[in-house]
Amino acid sequence: MDIENLSLRELQNLEKYIPGLGRFPSRFAVTNYNKFIEILYDDIDDIIYQIQENPELRQNDSEDRLTIDIRDQLRRLGYDASHDTKFGGHADLLVKKGNFTWIGEAKIHSSYSYLWEGFLQLTTRYSTGDFNQRDGGIFIYIRQKNVSAIIEKWKNHLLSKELSDFNSEACENRELSFFSTHKHEASGQDFRIKHIPVILYFQPQDKSGRGKSNKKA
Repeated sequence: MDIENLSLRELQNLEKYIPGLGRFPSRFAVTNYNKFIEILYDDIDDIIYQIQENPELRQNDSEDRLTIDIRDQLRRLGYDASHDTKFGGHADLLVKKGNFTWIGEAKIHSSYSYLWEGFLQLTTRYSTGDFNQRDGGIFIYIRQKNVSAIIEKWKNHLLSKELSDFNSEACENRELSFFSTHKHEASGQDFRIKHIPVILYFQPQDKSGRGKSNKKA
């Protein structure tokens, strides 16, 4: 097969068979907002999995350091991605393709009220909720154990806020993540957020790991 002479559409059809293509054809050709979001989330999940491979090296990383690493990998994939960009405030992560915009807020988990502040920043400061930015995300960097329980408590915390038309749904591609939707105050339209935990817990119990206590967030 002479890949050099294949069309972009033909390359898209080969993506699942040739991992080296790395979704590049679909990422390059996307013109639909929903498809832009779908591919972006697949790419973000892959980046998160890589970051989680070495939590022992991430114990002293700040929110900015972790988020910049995500930004840099998105840039290598061809995204127009920036950190601390002035966009109604200083957004932690801004990803654009033409008029399509996705905004991410990042928090090291210490309390649910702290995560709630991040939620408010994303929904009432940075985003407009217009047709070209109907989605956003919250990165939750977690250095405590039992991420599943933490995320479930966070979901219940959101439910207790009685947001307008609030609902949540599971993420099919990654069980620990979930989506929430509520009516955006500015646009009056549904605004969907992906809540993205990043597992950074590290407290080995083997003999060589004893004494290397996990730093609490």
